[in-house]
Amino acid sequence: MPAQATEQIASAGGTLTDIIFALGAEDKLVAVDTSSTSPAAAASKASIGYYRSLSAEALIATGATSLWALEGSGPEATLTQLANTGITVKRFSKPRDLPEFYQFIAKLGQLLHKDEAAEALISQIKQSLPELPAEQAGAKPASALFILQASSRGIVVAGDDTVPALLFSHSAIQNLAKHSGFKPISAEFLLLNQPDLLVVPDHVAQSAGGLSAFCQLPELRLLQAAKDCRVLVMDSLMSMGMTSRIGEAVQQLYQFRQHAVR
Repeated sequence: MPAQATEQIASAGGTLTDIIFALGAEDKLVAVDTSSTSPAAAASKASIGYYRSLSAEALIATGATSLWALEGSGPEATLTQLANTGITVKRFSKPRDLPEFYQFIAKLGQLLHKDEAAEALISQIKQSLPELPAEQAGAKPASALFILQASSRGIVVAGDDTVPALLFSHSAIQNLAKHSGFKPISAEFLLLNQPDLLVVPDHVAQSAGGLSAFCQLPELRLLQAAKDCRVLVMDSLMSMGMTSRIGEAVQQLYQFRQHAVR
């Protein structure tokens, strides 16, 4: 059912919040979760905790009449509790590729009575994606790893069916990790598969003490790309979630690839 003018929405999931703002419907938002870091104006909304561990009490206190929950939101008991209080819980699947992302935007546009804004946003995103030049015959594609964790607990990288893999594919970059999702990789894998560059979300780089400290992590000592600090630090939400800035994310990757791999 389309959102009513009196509906007060709490958004759980950075992708949802980003698109609601991009469509110009932020006046319907009364609260967001802590993964909603884009745009910066989202910080002015009340917080309902992290989308995977929502606080029913915090959400009820915002006066929200609806919770728009991205896939993965929970826990399930909290969603049930909210529904039992009369709050409408609307669930949204995470888009896995660009066609699904465009459908996601169009659906939100319909629900928010922002159809024209949704069409304009989809067009803007399509135009923001770089046109990749044809690769020269026999040329080796640039390769990369997206590192989500590098610590004594191991190294976790993004494989297939992730947003980083999608961004790589639109930036003429080969993802060396072929598993599905985010999984640990072995030292042997790192030794045998030397990426041309590394990509890391900013919260991971910050937790290591910054870019220079990240490049010097002992867990990355087997990677020449780390020794040379051929590392791109990207906004966490922009690199790991579908947002209205996906074209900007691809442009960043592509330009870094051009600079780092010659």
